Amino acid sequence: MGDGLGAGQRRVLDRVCALVVPGSADIRPAEYIRARLAGMSAAEEDALHAAIGLLAGVSDERGLAALTDGAAFELVRRLGIEAYYGDFAPPGHTGPTGHDAIGFDTPQTRQLHKDWSFLGEPAPAPSEWDEWDRPDTPAEAEVVVVGSGAGGGVIAAALAERGLDVLLLEAGGFHPAAGHTRFELRARHELWWPIQPATAEEDDRDPVALISGRCVGGSTVTNTKVAMRASASDLDRFHAETGLCGDSGAPFGPVDLAPWYDELEDRLGVRERPDWTPSVHRVNAGFTALGAPLAPVRSYTDHNCSRCGSCLQGCPTNAGRSTLNTFLTPVLRTGKLAMRTRREVTRVRIERGGGRPRVSGVDHRHAGGRTGTVRARLVVLAAGALRTPQILLRSNDFTELGTPSTRLAGQTLGLHPARLVYGLFDEPQDCHRAYPITAHCLARQDEGIVIEATTIQDPVSFAESLVDEDNRPLWGRSLTDTAGAYRHWAGLLVMATDENTGQLDLTTSEDIAVRKRFSASERGRLAEGARFADAALRAAGARRLVHSGLSTTHMQGSVRMGEDPARSVVDGHGQAHDVDGLYVGDGSLLPAVLSVNPSLTIMALAARVADRIAARVRGMATEGGTR
Repeated sequence: MGDGLGAGQRRVLDRVCALVVPGSADIRPAEYIRARLAGMSAAEEDALHAAIGLLAGVSDERGLAALTDGAAFELVRRLGIEAYYGDFAPPGHTGPTGHDAIGFDTPQTRQLHKDWSFLGEPAPAPSEWDEWDRPDTPAEAEVVVVGSGAGGGVIAAALAERGLDVLLLEAGGFHPAAGHTRFELRARHELWWPIQPATAEEDDRDPVALISGRCVGGSTVTNTKVAMRASASDLDRFHAETGLCGDSGAPFGPVDLAPWYDELEDRLGVRERPDWTPSVHRVNAGFTALGAPLAPVRSYTDHNCSRCGSCLQGCPTNAGRSTLNTFLTPVLRTGKLAMRTRREVTRVRIERGGGRPRVSGVDHRHAGGRTGTVRARLVVLAAGALRTPQILLRSNDFTELGTPSTRLAGQTLGLHPARLVYGLFDEPQDCHRAYPITAHCLARQDEGIVIEATTIQDPVSFAESLVDEDNRPLWGRSLTDTAGAYRHWAGLLVMATDENTGQLDLTTSEDIAVRKRFSASERGRLAEGARFADAALRAAGARRLVHSGLSTTHMQGSVRMGEDPARSVVDGHGQAHDVDGLYVGDGSLLPAVLSVNPSLTIMALAARVADRIAARVRGMATEGGTR
């Protein structure tokens, strides 16, 4: 816990935050930062105190401008934006807040009483809903599934429905729809992993923000539920990258996923979303003028969707068909599946007796500090494309095998980076009060460019991500003038296929460090996608444009599947090449980055992995339980 901030330090923070976010002085951002300090780690607290010391002499914009390339500026910029655009108001404050300044007024937020006590809690915060955060953890299970998102949620439910003894371990908490409110900072705290930067090796001022869910249901709770099948050209790359073949022995292709796509689309209720809001029709005029009109997306949302725009903060109507409400809740309520929340799996245990190495269980750590071990015959890692390789790299039993396959874990990370391109219109677009992604442009998909429309991030994420023409974060009057027109911006999400050149390593404290080597062709796709989006918005009548920095929620391919152990970590059904009983069942499997949203494909691959595991367990039973 932090010791607080002295009066002099608070004055420095208030002064600098007022320069970064003009108009924020009245809400006393230093009071927000002091409350935030209590939930920071020791390293974060040290960084804040160092930043205050470095910025202590800054008294005007000119002095601050000289420091904008440094970590101290970026830290205080982020905290100042959180305070103001997160709608913080200190006790006794009766004047306007950051949401008032930008016109962010939705039915959900209008009546919301913001309780800021979570700021002092180490993430993830306990929840009144979390009946699965129990002090006891089973010591043994037939199958341990790690992670409950698009992969793990499908696998755990499928195996439990078939009568297997399954224990699901989830690092986040249980947060059903009844607890979802459009309180952006609290949702970040409860539902997301801390945003992780991937540093571009050739230009460390161009990071990619990596965003993923940390809750039961994972990123399926916090995504926009776009349901797209991988194209044939995307799947062709699987065989080219890792030699992946289907069950027929032919190169892996659409036929190898079709049965699982069909099954999942039926269970998720995937439907087309032609219910466009005025902003989509407005920008579609621009795409049509360029000869590339928008088309409705397909999504896993039911007809309870009120198009309220709060998808990333958790769907309050349960209309978004997450793995939590579609797959897990039915088996959890019948007692067929055991689950423990707030358990971060730290290592996989592997036995190396006289024969082939085989998995024997996992070590885990509770958010409150308790540790434990679960023994298991089979382990399925489905913690996401960042945390699955992290677990493997932390596992000495795995890394010490030293095979070509095990050495690949974390070395082929694909990001599918995206940039938001916003156009300013004279009339309000109100993209924050709409289903965020209802249309897309696939005219340039074969070039690795897909554009989704229309959208805008909630206020903190919007303001944090804005950059100028030189890709430097906006601050000062440029920031507040841009954010002040919040209701008039219509956003396009521009995604560019990359080449799996990200690399995930561990720091000395076993946290994640991600680096990305952008090739000239990747840079070209990003630039051309943004140029095309700019042109569409201009053609639609936008009178000003602004971009965000790079970000992604589509991390893939860090523990790739394939036939060739020299190019992949697991086989075509998720089984580790070199460890018996160890499976991977999430986006890590994808041998090459998809050009479209990957969640439906991740679910399809997970269902395929679950079928193979179930068949294997039946075989074990037939053979008398031998491995």
